[in-house]
Amino acid sequence: MAPDTATLIRDALALDADQRAVVANALLDSLHDADDTSDVDEAWRAEATRRLSDVRAGAVELVDADEHYTHLRASLTA
Repeated sequence: MAPDTATLIRDALALDADQRAVVANALLDSLHDADDTSDVDEAWRAEATRRLSDVRAGAVELVDADEHYTHLRASLTA
């Protein structure tokens, strides 16, 4: 790995989670040709953006995944 690449990765990992997500998304987008973006990809991107906005606005209640699966298993065995 080139030293400038290692420095870039180190600096990126020092960002907070939201900033890392923005950087990761930009890097992933750069790997795909804009002409290859399907309607489905755009729909999922819009949905993910909407959900993130809801979380940031406090409009939804977040539930721990382990807790959710515990309740789900209990309801299925009842």
